[in-house]
Amino acid sequence: MQNNSHHCLNITLFLMLISLTFSCDYIKNDSAIDSSLSKAENYLKKHPDSTLIIADKLLLKLSKTNLDEKKQLKLYQLKQEAFSKLGNMDSVLSTGKKIRILASSISDSLAIANSLLPVRGEIDFSSQQEMVPYFPGAIKTFKNNNLLFESARLSASYGTILCHKGDFVKAQTFLLDSYRVFNELDSIRPIINVCMNIGSTYAYTKSNEKSLEYYKKSYDAALKVKDSNAISSVLMNIGTFYADDIKDQDKALDYYQRALPFVPKKSGAYLKMKIDYNIAVAAFAKGDLQFSERTFQSMLADCIKINAFEGVAMASKGLGDLYIQKQQPTKALPYLTRAIHLADSLEMSYEALQMRPSLLVLYKNNKNFEAALKVSEQMKTSNDSILSAEKQNAVHELEIKYQTEKKVTEISHLKALSKWRQLIVYGLSFFVIVLFFILRKQIRLYKEKQRAYTLLMQQYKAERLERLAEQTQLLPKISNTIEETTPENLDLFAQIMAYYENEKPYLNPKHKAIEVANALQVSQREIAAALKLNGFNGFTNFNNKFRIEEVKRQFEDPKCAPLKMEAIASQSGFGSRQSFYTAFEEFTGINPGFYRSEILK
Repeated sequence: MQNNSHHCLNITLFLMLISLTFSCDYIKNDSAIDSSLSKAENYLKKHPDSTLIIADKLLLKLSKTNLDEKKQLKLYQLKQEAFSKLGNMDSVLSTGKKIRILASSISDSLAIANSLLPVRGEIDFSSQQEMVPYFPGAIKTFKNNNLLFESARLSASYGTILCHKGDFVKAQTFLLDSYRVFNELDSIRPIINVCMNIGSTYAYTKSNEKSLEYYKKSYDAALKVKDSNAISSVLMNIGTFYADDIKDQDKALDYYQRALPFVPKKSGAYLKMKIDYNIAVAAFAKGDLQFSERTFQSMLADCIKINAFEGVAMASKGLGDLYIQKQQPTKALPYLTRAIHLADSLEMSYEALQMRPSLLVLYKNNKNFEAALKVSEQMKTSNDSILSAEKQNAVHELEIKYQTEKKVTEISHLKALSKWRQLIVYGLSFFVIVLFFILRKQIRLYKEKQRAYTLLMQQYKAERLERLAEQTQLLPKISNTIEETTPENLDLFAQIMAYYENEKPYLNPKHKAIEVANALQVSQREIAAALKLNGFNGFTNFNNKFRIEEVKRQFEDPKCAPLKMEAIASQSGFGSRQSFYTAFEEFTGINPGFYRSEILK
């Protein structure tokens, strides 16, 4: 009995010793994490690169354990601040999304609000739209915590986005409130953008004196802090004021030319795009169509290169107007329709509304009154918050004018033909004949396309079966040789392929070459050279190849059948429907919808 008691006591002491050991290890690990966090915070101001390295190592190390969510959130916040100091706005945006997701799971509203603060400068329209729902709550959170400066910063950003969407009354409320706080706190730098955007809202509402007053306040503040980006933006807006409201194109061009030297080379792509557009518009207004056309075409090429779809829309609109002026309607129509389509898809309601009158002019010049009335009706049903009473009256007057001109034209035709029924018969006969030939041609082209698609699908299905058979036969060989392969005996391209197959970075729509270079500890130039040597046009082409293979894999998986095609494309790393369709047809030669419907038959 005593032996049993002694044995139980020994077991108890042993378990207590193990528990104490684990507790000490946990305290030690927790203390090490806190120490690393403190070190990362200390490096943030002078060495943001070091902060990123420490944060990434901690996240990688602690992802294998039950990481405390608050500490994980702190690490992402440090990363976002470091990216902000380095001026890497794409990483600021992507890290901000992670922060908001994590902060929402633990109901940390202050962390959500803080994730919006590092975002600054020109960002793409889709990123703005993603952040919009968070702004009202974030502004309220800062005010409740008596953080007036932070609240004013977000009010300024939110006002800018609302102005861009065309909601000028609401935008002005947030901007003026922000300006009041900054003025009381004597914060000069934030006043620059706030006054500039207030000036823009007054310009849109035709308050010229107020607009120029706030532009001058913005310019004075920019000069005080010697902010070249702000100086160029203010000069551009003053130029636009003179072009649109004073109708002095020479003075406008002078301000635009003064603005260009101040545009930052590294981060000023969007700003240069706007200035180029305004220069082209001013030259067009002066009648220098040749210079205007060259500027619009150059801007269009630059915007396509950097995927600035907003700029593509504006440049296309300008070219459409220019070709109307040059009486080349055939050239004008595709540019205008593309511009309006892009503006609508990007929810640029105000810009889309501004473009439609040009389409009206085109249809009017071609005597196509039916199409003109259809565009007029689209303008009438546009967002009521954008259409002022003056614009509504203008649209109504255009409609009446087109209806009147249509009746005059019909009467003249009736008189010339003497019988109105004869005109209708001729018109209907011509329409039916043209429609018949168009449909016949389309049917022939469709059949040819279907035959080509069918042949390609037969080839893909045969290749798929061969690939499955080869994988089955090669599986033992791969298992035997995989242990012999190490990163050291792989060339750079093989390392890139291994990294892509293991980490699947291409699933991130914002994935960039710098991330691959950092992961493999090589330069971007070496990455580009390795890809080119192996037959790829560039990094995007290489990325899209993996994304297309991922899409095809999901198309071939019966479990993915309920998913929409756009959802599969998004999961595979494509940032937009247009880029997915273009890449899929480039790599396969087949429309993705047809491929998906046929591959599992």
